[in-house]
Amino acid sequence: MTAIALPRAVSPGRIKIGLLVLALLAGWALPYVAGPFAVATATLALIYGLFALSINLLAGYGGLLSLGHAGIFGVAAYGVGYIASRTEGGYGAQLFWGMAAGLAVSLIFGVMAMRTRRVYFLMVTLAQGMIVYGLAQSLEPVTGAENGLTGVYRPAFVLEDWQFYYLSLAVLAICAGLIQVVVRSPFGLALRGLADSDTRLAMTGYSVVGHRLLGFVLSGFFASIAGILYAYNNEYVSPSVAEFNTSAQAILMIILGGVGTLSGPVIGAFVIVFVQNVLSLQIERWPTVMGLIFILMVLFARNGFVGGVTRLWNRYVRRREEP
Repeated sequence: MTAIALPRAVSPGRIKIGLLVLALLAGWALPYVAGPFAVATATLALIYGLFALSINLLAGYGGLLSLGHAGIFGVAAYGVGYIASRTEGGYGAQLFWGMAAGLAVSLIFGVMAMRTRRVYFLMVTLAQGMIVYGLAQSLEPVTGAENGLTGVYRPAFVLEDWQFYYLSLAVLAICAGLIQVVVRSPFGLALRGLADSDTRLAMTGYSVVGHRLLGFVLSGFFASIAGILYAYNNEYVSPSVAEFNTSAQAILMIILGGVGTLSGPVIGAFVIVFVQNVLSLQIERWPTVMGLIFILMVLFARNGFVGGVTRLWNRYVRRREEP
C-alpha cells in the first residue's frame, strides 16, 4: 500500500519567503491583467512597501521603532528634486545626491538617537521628522515650500507607468533580498539580540551603540531608495512627503502585514494603498473600512497577516495528523 504523505508544519520563515515569492510572481503578471489605474496604484504600493521594509528592519529586528523615517524618505526625494529642478543635473547626479542626502540625514539622526531608549527614542525620532517637515515648508529657495519642486522627470526607459512599475518591482525585490541577507548575517543576529537584551549583548563584547547606529543607517539606506523612487514616480516633491503621516502609514503597514517579517510590510502596503485609492472612489467613509480591517487583524491575527497565515496552516496540519 502506498503511504499518503501528510502536509508538514511549516516554519514561519518559510511561509514568509513563500508569500513573498507568490507576491512577486503576482506582481510580475499584474500589468498583463490590470488596467493603468491599478498599475499606477500598485507602483505606489511597491514604493511604500519598500519604505515600510526599511522601518521594519530597525523595528521588527532591532526593536527600535522610528517615528521620523519620513524625514529620511523626504530628504532623499528632495535631493533628487533639487538637482533636477534647480541645477538641471543629470540622472547620475540626481541619484548620487538623493542617496547622499538620505544617508547623511540617517547618520545624523542615528547619532542623535542612539543613546535613548523606548519612549525617549520614539520622541527623539518624532522630533527629527518634524524638523525635516518644518524645514521643507520654510526653505523655499531649496524646497519650494508649499509649491514643492517640479521638473523631476523619469528616465527615458521608464516613461510609461507599466515600465516604472517593473522598475519599482525589481528594486523592491533586490532590496528585500539584501535585507534578508542582512537579517541572516552575524550582524543581523546581533541586531535581534539588541531587541531581546542589549545588556546581555554588551556583556558578550558587542558594541550596542555601534550596532544600533549601523542598523539605523542601513534602515535609512533603504528608506532613501524608496524616497528616490517616490520622487520619480510622482515627478514632483512637496512637504507632505516628509510629514508624520507618511511614517505612521508605513508603521500601520508593518503591523497589518506582520512585524519582523519580510513579506508582511509589502502585503500591508498593498492593502492600505489600494483601500485608500480604490475604496475612496467608491465609498465616502473609506477610513471606516480601514478601521474595521485593523480591528479584525487585532482580534484574529495579532501577529499580522503573515503570522495569521502561518498559524492557520499549522493548525490545519495538526488536524490532518490527528488519528
